[in-house]
Amino acid sequence: MGAECLSVVTDAGPMIHLAEIDCLHVLSVCSQLHVPDVVWQEILGHVEEDDPKFPDMLAVQHHVLPQQEVEEFTSTHNLEHLHAGERSCFLLCHTLHISTLLTDDLAVRDAARQFDMTPVGSLGVLVRAFHKGFLDLSETEEYMLDLQDKSSLFVTKTVVELAIEQLHQYRFGRADFS
Repeated sequence: MGAECLSVVTDAGPMIHLAEIDCLHVLSVCSQLHVPDVVWQEILGHVEEDDPKFPDMLAVQHHVLPQQEVEEFTSTHNLEHLHAGERSCFLLCHTLHISTLLTDDLAVRDAARQFDMTPVGSLGVLVRAFHKGFLDLSETEEYMLDLQDKSSLFVTKTVVELAIEQLHQYRFGRADFS
């Protein structure tokens, strides 16, 4: 997520998946989370704002985007294949000049790369939280395994094992997550 994770735009996936494993607090590695209103409504369908999983420390900024602007941006940038929330995330990244998009959706990740954005998924957020000292190694491993076993995120065991292996390499100075 770059040298400093100051501001990011997030799609619903990472917030939902991290909430499912009681790990939403790791998003505090970001100083600001920008969320389009349509995405916020999807998140609230899974996590209540007063739920203890939803930490007060998050600096979440909601954005209501005019539908006409979303439609124009979608058409101009050929994003019709994405869902409404995802298209709104791209417009918000563009409008706020934010290059990091939190998403677990592969199609969104591919589109983000075409915009020279950095897509970061739930596993990447956990890696960043470990790298920044928010989580220790055993906590990070447990959360990664929980993403595969307990959350609605589809992630293969192989991907989780690779991520855990990289955590161990970083711990011993053989990898860099910057």
